[in-house]
Amino acid sequence: MAVETALKFLERMEREDSLRSQLYITKPQDLKTLSEFARGKGFVISTDDLADALNQYQPRLASGSIEPLKVYLNGYKRLPAPAEE
Repeated sequence: MAVETALKFLERMEREDSLRSQLYITKPQDLKTLSEFARGKGFVISTDDLADALNQYQPRLASGSIEPLKVYLNGYKRLPAPAEE
C-alpha cells in the first residue's frame, strides 16, 4: 500500500509544475530527504517505498518528467532485512 502512495506522489510530481518547483528549491540531498519532502506534502511513505516507486514508475505525461528524481537512487542502499530464525 505504501508503494502505491509513493507512486501517487510521483504522479503528482509529474503533473504539477508548482510541486516540482518547490522540490527543486528545497534541493533534497538524498532519497531520505526526498521522502521527508513527500511526507511534508501529505504522502506518508518510507524511503524504501519511494525507492521501489522510482524503479516502477512509468511516465504518464509528455511534459513534466520525474526522471531527474531517479538520481536519488544512485548510492541508495537498503538496510538488510533481519534474518528469520
